[in-house]
Amino acid sequence: MEWDSGGGSMRGWGSPMGRWTATWNVRCASAWTFTVFALGACAGIPAPPDPISLEIARPESLARGPSPLWASSDPYRWWTAAPVAPRPPLPSAEPIIEWSPQRPSQAFAVRLRIRQPAGAALEDVRVRFAGEHVSLARDAAGWIGVGSLPLDSAGFFPLELEFRRKGIAESRLVVVRSSERIYPSSRIRIGARPGAATAAEVNPELDARIARERETIQTAIRTSVDTEWVPDEPFRWPRQPPIKTSPFGQRRIFNGSVQSRHMGLDLRARRGNPIMAPAAGRVILADRFVYQGNAVYLDHGLGLVTAYFHMSRLEVEVGDLVRPGQVLGRSGSTGRSTAPHLHWSASVNGRSIDPESLVGFSIDLPRGAVPVVGSR
Repeated sequence: MEWDSGGGSMRGWGSPMGRWTATWNVRCASAWTFTVFALGACAGIPAPPDPISLEIARPESLARGPSPLWASSDPYRWWTAAPVAPRPPLPSAEPIIEWSPQRPSQAFAVRLRIRQPAGAALEDVRVRFAGEHVSLARDAAGWIGVGSLPLDSAGFFPLELEFRRKGIAESRLVVVRSSERIYPSSRIRIGARPGAATAAEVNPELDARIARERETIQTAIRTSVDTEWVPDEPFRWPRQPPIKTSPFGQRRIFNGSVQSRHMGLDLRARRGNPIMAPAAGRVILADRFVYQGNAVYLDHGLGLVTAYFHMSRLEVEVGDLVRPGQVLGRSGSTGRSTAPHLHWSASVNGRSIDPESLVGFSIDLPRGAVPVVGSR
């Protein structure tokens, strides 16, 4: 066999002594379809670049029936064959599972899409990603939702799909690989003060208030799992310019042991600077808290919630539907804060994520798309 690079065709002869081999099937009375594989090389004959499918006209001498090429009366006769045009693939009855970004980092938001297979309606579709249920909304192509990866685990995570088709339960599993990230640390070493009291001994009433506030916040976040998708354009920064002063995930180490993690992103702001909604959402909390100070929580739907802490003044109320860029309040230093700034946090189905992963984030859903039954 010889590859004719100029004409883009394959020429060959049927001698069994050649070191090229071919496999073929009789396609009809006048042609064969070949797949050519290079096993070796005759002297001076280059290899074809890749295995290639060919359709070769049968010599008249072989018209009596299927025979090897070298059955011809002239075993070294040359003929020319052109590559066969690829046939279109058969329609797949398999659901297509997609995610973006393709290799997300730890604590990132992840777009998930399940595409409906042609001619095979799926029912009771459920998705779990990295151990958490995903709320799904329906669109013309199938289902779409928002997932997330955990804070401190990297590697491979299961993306599980369950559904029913014609009354039969089926499941599919793909594995998503994440990239590892290194979180910074801040270390503080202080000496013990003689007779120092614990926080619980100082103010038990304050601890009780903190516990009530934590439950209020968690309840509000849990109810967002089954709410409709609100944003209709990509997320943006809530402060301009976005100057980061304390990164997400930072470990705070006191006297050699990790005492806390910074579960948000701090952005520089002077007192009174506007804090803007990064995307459309509904205000589910707008109040003053012990740690968060004056804070606003936005429900964007499908389990995605963002929050804005330490503001000096709030300019929205619970129930407000805010648009992108609308002022939520003014920056300040209320709550547990030492200087004016914005603490921006986010979560998906209650799992904390890096809010920076939301910048530019969008999913192809119309505003008001409601989660389907069976998403949990």
